[in-house]
Amino acid sequence: MSSDDTTTGRLLWQVTTRWRAAVDRAVASLGLTHAQYTLLGSLYGLSRSGTRPSQRELADFAGLEPIYVSKLVRALEGAGLVVRTEHPTDPRALQLTLTDQGTAVIREAVTVVHALQEELTAPIGGIAGPRNRDLIRTLQALLHPSDRSEKMTKTQVLTGQDISEAHGAVRKLHEQILHGSGTTSNEQITLRVVAVRGPWTTRTALRDYLQDQPQLALDQSAADRLLDSLEQRGLITTDTPVVLTAQGKDLLDRLTATVQGTAARLYDGLSPDDLAVAQRVLTKVTEQAEHLRRQL
Repeated sequence: MSSDDTTTGRLLWQVTTRWRAAVDRAVASLGLTHAQYTLLGSLYGLSRSGTRPSQRELADFAGLEPIYVSKLVRALEGAGLVVRTEHPTDPRALQLTLTDQGTAVIREAVTVVHALQEELTAPIGGIAGPRNRDLIRTLQALLHPSDRSEKMTKTQVLTGQDISEAHGAVRKLHEQILHGSGTTSNEQITLRVVAVRGPWTTRTALRDYLQDQPQLALDQSAADRLLDSLEQRGLITTDTPVVLTAQGKDLLDRLTATVQGTAARLYDGLSPDDLAVAQRVLTKVTEQAEHLRRQL
């Protein structure tokens, strides 16, 4: 038997073992193990859709053995993260519900593990990269070989990963365009906000607006530092109302011309109808994501 005959299984085992150990370390401070995180995350996902699963249903959803799920649930219940109640239609089953503490813990854990996954997949371009997407397809084919032909015939639908991948690619392109100007993507966007939505009666109002823009990913201190930088470079006024200086207007005009020229090439080959549909879909996704974020 050649070494290649065992390479796939060995590498899968090694990656899985290291990944599980990394997640164990990451969520240990929250009082969870990798298995508990997996189960709690599955219950959280089902709960957000309004489902209160039984232990059997949760086991099927998480891909774990029912007897193992029973053991995990008892531990989570003992920690005050989950409660079990009688099933309304099946006297032999118990329904599972997250407690408020359980919801808080899993939300924090999801954030921690998402950052870890970005780190672990960095060698192949990160979570949103095309190589990671190919890896997911490969693993799914190995897990469900009988479903492969059926899935290949299904119509492809837009996913969160598609959106994330497109956003990442366009943002990298944007940053490359701006590289020679000494201006970051966030700075260029802020200059446009000042020009298009201004004048701003107070700097605080502008800062709060920037902080609320998810694509900028700014907290209050980061937004203040961004505005400080633009003021120090003489691109926006230091007094109120906040507007672009002559230097700021000139820079924005030059950047806009460069970006628009590249955008025309980016959308080359896409019909106006396709672009209109994409715009409506992305607008709706953005609205619904913001709505859900406010509910969390």
